[in-house]
Amino acid sequence: MTMPFSKAARALCAVMLCAAGTAAAQFPAPGDAVVDPQALADRIQAEVAEIRGLAFVRPVKVENQSQEEFAKFLERQVAELVPPSIAEHYGTIVRKVGLYRGTADLEFEGLMKGVMTSQVAAYYDPARSTFFVLYDEMPPLVAGTVYAHELYHGLQDQHFDLDAYIRAGQRDRSLSDDELLARQAVVEGEATYVMTLWTMRSMLGSVPPRAMLQPTITLQSQMDVEALKTMLRSGAGATFGRDVAATVEAMDEIPAFILETLVGAYLKGLVFVFAVEERGWGEVEKLYKEYPPQSTEQILHPEKWFARETPWRFEWPELERESLFDGWQVLEENVLGEVQWRIVLAEHGLRAEAETVAAGWNGDRWAVLRNERSGALLLLAATAWDTEDDAIEFADAYERLLAVKYADAAEPVRVVRNGMDVLIVEGGSEDDLDAFVEFLSSARKTKTR
Repeated sequence: MTMPFSKAARALCAVMLCAAGTAAAQFPAPGDAVVDPQALADRIQAEVAEIRGLAFVRPVKVENQSQEEFAKFLERQVAELVPPSIAEHYGTIVRKVGLYRGTADLEFEGLMKGVMTSQVAAYYDPARSTFFVLYDEMPPLVAGTVYAHELYHGLQDQHFDLDAYIRAGQRDRSLSDDELLARQAVVEGEATYVMTLWTMRSMLGSVPPRAMLQPTITLQSQMDVEALKTMLRSGAGATFGRDVAATVEAMDEIPAFILETLVGAYLKGLVFVFAVEERGWGEVEKLYKEYPPQSTEQILHPEKWFARETPWRFEWPELERESLFDGWQVLEENVLGEVQWRIVLAEHGLRAEAETVAAGWNGDRWAVLRNERSGALLLLAATAWDTEDDAIEFADAYERLLAVKYADAAEPVRVVRNGMDVLIVEGGSEDDLDAFVEFLSSARKTKTR
């Protein structure tokens, strides 16, 4: 399943697009309704294919879907794609890693249902080759952008197999979370870009040159969640129908790290694809066929994708087979990546410097373990940085982060810099810290091309 098109994201895109030009007569009058979704889809499919210069292999089906049906769909997705151990300990994991500092009970399935049912207007399901509409009272301008976005996912799927590109690596865990997020940014960013081209052509009568698009793309890419909420609470939000107030209210209940990741996939992906497409659509196709992005670092810094600059990958033995970790249960191990390091830093009061500090990222691996006797938690993290100065900057920022993270309950912690690597241990006992650091120091580092 591609990331469903959130109401917040499509509202943002439509506001930015409306700011770029005056709507033309090709859009229905404000009071008009979408009478025949399939007829509208067929028309927009033809327009999207013309803009992209790539034909649909077959028409994409459109169906309305109730919230109850969507909830059942989400249940199936969670069961298929999320290991039970992660779903069970989700709140514990994201708190220990540092993505979340709130007090709410983050029960995974309930949280995902709450996020998706409050924020999703429509989605394309590759397994059924169908575009599902969950909210059929969208104003015409917004309906057009949603249809263009989701139908383009159908075009992507027909030519590049979205299930193989994203879900297969999620099912067998062959791709890290950072790689999956990077691929999601490609899929959503390209669909948002084509949606932008479609909308501007509808407003202006033709696709504008890149120089005219640049300010709109840049403006969208710089929006964060708080700016988005402010915009939707303003008079501009009324453009998008009566569901906006409920959408914003629901956003206030969703942890920031989820919203930042959701919106970032569209908007950071958009500016990335815009940069790649400057060299032609053939270059964009390499993102699927030849060289998928290796990290969110490449999404944030397209020049690193062009240069095929990849991060270090840390590998260590299976933790539960190591005598050092006798009595410890591994809850999860994965890769954060530059996007989520930004979020961790911002979550702990370092928002002003988060982007600068995280920009030096060059690879990581982390693990969260729980002591089977005491229930105590342990975080291990090995991180690599572009230069020694970047490593020093991160280590300094992380020491200050720890003062916030454990302000109410001190834990044994250790932050050690080895050249361009920074190793982190949080938890366990003071007596074990040196051994944990030594284990992290022995992790194997490799580069992939």
